[in-house]
Amino acid sequence: MDFKLDVMVMSGVDDGLLLNLATINGDGKLSDERWVISIGRREDSDICLRNDTYVSRQHAYLHWEHERWWLEDCKSRNGTFLEDMEGDAIVPGVVPLHIGQLFRVGRTWLRIQE
Repeated sequence: MDFKLDVMVMSGVDDGLLLNLATINGDGKLSDERWVISIGRREDSDICLRNDTYVSRQHAYLHWEHERWWLEDCKSRNGTFLEDMEGDAIVPGVVPLHIGQLFRVGRTWLRIQE
């Protein structure tokens, strides 16, 4: 099965950058019906945010599982956050993520595009 994902960088040096990820390009790790995208400062991260010094080497994961997206913090030093009505909500482990919902890794805001 082939999966695709578009992620827009919403702040920082790469503001406005659209990242096109796909299993056909070798992005992420695919097993059964689960696709995992890594986010971090490491060069081999699927979403590499090397210009944000608040991003850990291996900071977070995006998972496609059970027909929806999930966001997971990898015990990063500066946390992973979701935008909500009352400000930024810290991601405690794995949480559901909606298309278009803003999330922050380090100081960089990102959004999954439709």
